[in-house]
Amino acid sequence: MAVIPVERRSTRFLRRLIIIFPILSFFIVAGYQLHLKYLIDPAKDVSVTIVGFSERYTEEEIRDHVIKDRFRDRYSLLIKWYYKYYEAETLPFIEKITVEVGENNKIQITAYEKPPIACIYDMGFYLYFNRDGEIISSRMTNTENLPVVTGLKYNNLAMYQVFETQDNGLFQVIMSIVFQMQDKNFHIDEIAFDANKSATISVGANRYFLGVRKVYDVQIAMIPEVEKKLRERNAETGRNVAYDINMEGVMQSDDDFYAREREEIPEENGNPDDGGNSDGDSDGK
Repeated sequence: MAVIPVERRSTRFLRRLIIIFPILSFFIVAGYQLHLKYLIDPAKDVSVTIVGFSERYTEEEIRDHVIKDRFRDRYSLLIKWYYKYYEAETLPFIEKITVEVGENNKIQITAYEKPPIACIYDMGFYLYFNRDGEIISSRMTNTENLPVVTGLKYNNLAMYQVFETQDNGLFQVIMSIVFQMQDKNFHIDEIAFDANKSATISVGANRYFLGVRKVYDVQIAMIPEVEKKLRERNAETGRNVAYDINMEGVMQSDDDFYAREREEIPEENGNPDDGGNSDGDSDGK
């Protein structure tokens, strides 16, 4: 009868330990090196730059939003690996956040706020709003030289909230005008509404009367070409004249509009005098 030798339990344990020990040692040494070389102090090694001017968040709030994982965000190497493949989670009013690891384990966080696209003039202040209609900043002067919306009454003009007009439909009208202006890549100085909600757009010294509509895409699309023609007319006459352009009846791009001389702009300041007037009428087409 054959006898099968039974390996002692202690011998099996020893063999397993011989296999496991080098692996375990490797991870211990690697972990120690990771801790020794790549450990960061968020207060000292992380810098934050906020691109924008809404002042909605502090640098500390942005840093704490990004550096929040209890393990990964303690080490610069893991941060670098993670943000090589993933984007940082954004915040309200923040369009994008980037995370970069530089020399000496220094972490650079850059938060890009949603930029303002226009502003509302109310009670002596310019209230800047972004593409979502959120009020993001208040200034006493239009430092950004953005289109100014005037002549409306509002139900809500609170900071960091979407503005609300008393006529709810005018919110979309305002946003549509601003977006079309951006698409056409030309600057509007003012979008004014009268008591009947009729819109007037100011481009430099020229005023465009557009009437009451839900969309002004045809008229706005025509403005750059009209501006070019009016500049050519001024060059031909040798005069620097501001015009009132009536486009209320324009429904398609080949419809007639009317340009009336309003005032001659003094050469020394390039701006029309308030109260100046000219009775000369001219057909725009």
